[in-house]
Amino acid sequence: MTITYEWSFPNFECNSENVVKTIHWRYTATETVGDDTYSASIYGSCAGSEGMNFDAMTKEHCISCVLENQEQTEEEMQSNLSAQIHKQKNPETISKTKEW
Repeated sequence: MTITYEWSFPNFECNSENVVKTIHWRYTATETVGDDTYSASIYGSCAGSEGMNFDAMTKEHCISCVLENQEQTEEEMQSNLSAQIHKQKNPETISKTKEW
């Protein structure tokens, strides 16, 4: 019943000198309760840091770069994702159908 958080970086846009111009990112939260798995994510893109070389960059460097360009802290992002998962586990409304 612990939420796990994971960064992923599905795409980078680089110029002809292999300098990262745009980082495409996703921050995902997952929680498994019994047989049910709940998931929520936030995604976006931001500019790479000055002179960021694609071959030399690390995941930690990308995370720092994304967080520097966000209006939210990582803790605020986790709170947002946790709230999304809580709503999935405890929906305010439930869709139903009737066969007639």
